[in-house]
Amino acid sequence: MSSLLDNTLRAFESTIDFPQEGLDPVVWIKNKRGEYTLSPGAERKIFSVLAAHPYQDLVSIAKELRIVGSMASNQWNRDTDIDVHLVPENPNKWSDNQVLKVKGWFDKHREEIGGFIGQHPVEIYIQTNPSQDLLSVGVYDILRHQWIKGPKIVPPDYDPYQDFSDLEDDIRATVEDADKLFAELKRDTIDFEVIKSAMARMSPQQRQNFKGRLESKLQEIESGIEQLYRVRGEMVQKRKLASAPTTPEEALHDVELAKKWKDTNALFKFIARYQYLRVIGELKNLLDDEGEISPDDIDAIKRIAGVPHVDVS
Repeated sequence: MSSLLDNTLRAFESTIDFPQEGLDPVVWIKNKRGEYTLSPGAERKIFSVLAAHPYQDLVSIAKELRIVGSMASNQWNRDTDIDVHLVPENPNKWSDNQVLKVKGWFDKHREEIGGFIGQHPVEIYIQTNPSQDLLSVGVYDILRHQWIKGPKIVPPDYDPYQDFSDLEDDIRATVEDADKLFAELKRDTIDFEVIKSAMARMSPQQRQNFKGRLESKLQEIESGIEQLYRVRGEMVQKRKLASAPTTPEEALHDVELAKKWKDTNALFKFIARYQYLRVIGELKNLLDDEGEISPDDIDAIKRIAGVPHVDVS
């Protein structure tokens, strides 16, 4: 790759954290020549996490095992995920649903299996399109103990907010619907509390008249959570569609594709940083666990959505 194209692609990469002095020493070892390799402790932990999966021997089906993303650069923080991508022997045999099931199992059981290196969560993902990884800021081959791409080291004065300043309008446009729905959800929960408080001071006959109003407000809250989850799905889908190179050569040499990945991935990461994905996910989990929203769930919804306390007495 020419140095000009190499510099252009590096400029297109999309880690949004301010830089550290180097790669995280909890995960990497740096030798006297300044070269980084995965630490033995981190490697053991990754294999231990993979071995915890109860339904498949994931290590035995791994053609390649890679670390990709921010942890392959000096743009990390103490909570940055360690993205471990397993490239299976037969990628075409894996459906999207199977990939999601494996990822979902590790996400659900991370605490009980100790799926952390330091404070970094170990994220396991079955990569059926290995070329996609080459759009990342860095790719480390765990099985061969070598870098496929990177690591990426940005200068100490790098400013991600300046680098991605042209995404401000896109971020606002992407979260516009979610912001409206969050505002409506907050209003609905406050209205529910006001109506509930007023009913406590009414006679039984008066309370009966307002019972339907209270139930209607619960239905509005439930509908709002469902709408938020659909918006969240649109955000995730937009990122997925921007990250599908067909060959390693396309991933490494297609400048337009690399820029599209950079911008879409950065936008997604900013949205995650602003907690949209987490908050909507927690609200949907609450709804799924209960089947429907009940009066007892209102305090949890207010806590998750950050609804301020309002004196309704």
